[in-house]
Amino acid sequence: MPELPEVETARRTLEPLIVGRRIRRLEVIRPQALRSHSAAQASRLLNKQTISGVSRKGKALVFSVDNGWSLVFRFSLWGVVQVKDTPATDDMTAVALHLDNGQVMEFRELQLSNLSLFPQAEIDRVPYLAGLGLDPLDRRLTLARFRERLAGRGALRNLLTDQARLAGIGNLWALEILFAAGLRPSRTAETLSAAEWNRLYRASRSVLRRGIRAGGEPEFIDALGRKGRFRLAVYGRGGQPCRVCGSKIATGRVGGRPAFWCPRCQQ
Repeated sequence: MPELPEVETARRTLEPLIVGRRIRRLEVIRPQALRSHSAAQASRLLNKQTISGVSRKGKALVFSVDNGWSLVFRFSLWGVVQVKDTPATDDMTAVALHLDNGQVMEFRELQLSNLSLFPQAEIDRVPYLAGLGLDPLDRRLTLARFRERLAGRGALRNLLTDQARLAGIGNLWALEILFAAGLRPSRTAETLSAAEWNRLYRASRSVLRRGIRAGGEPEFIDALGRKGRFRLAVYGRGGQPCRVCGSKIATGRVGGRPAFWCPRCQQ
């Protein structure tokens, strides 16, 4: 499931390719992928418009066009956005924007992901965007505010992935952050010392930034078709040796989701 590093990677690789480009034609191959409008309605709103910007809100991309509308792509289980010189010949593309330079921006493999159109003035009122907490990389998120955001009951893994607290972190990156901080996913906020809070805060920012620099996790595909290069420490590595101490990575479930941690490095 694409999370903050993957969606930010998508944004950064898309921006130089599409901003300033004019949409020559919208092609809706799978109408069910477009949730808010019919194909004809969406075409009337997007055709002949220029893409003025692409931004990220949590796990969603917002494509703005110069007539005051935005196309919102909400990553869910999976989804790939690529810019190609020629359209794909397979059946994995759901929606394609044909651009004025001959290239095509394709929304592919949309497993539970969806596209919707909203007036730009209403973006902050879209239900799944309106309730988002602060971005973990927002400069306003100080250590004190981080502690306030994660205060409460529940396992640290659950608190980190609560989108109303922090926007963009899912199960994979929460587990990688907790490994970097030396904390088990099942630990609770009230058990953390001041030093542990500081480690968790610093790990959340450093791991996400490293994830972005690496282009996301290894299965993610960016706008140019490149896979992510982040070397996962614990996620999906149950039974394998810890890259730091050699202990076997433990597995279990926290908050109903698979969890992975090192029993020696994480306390």
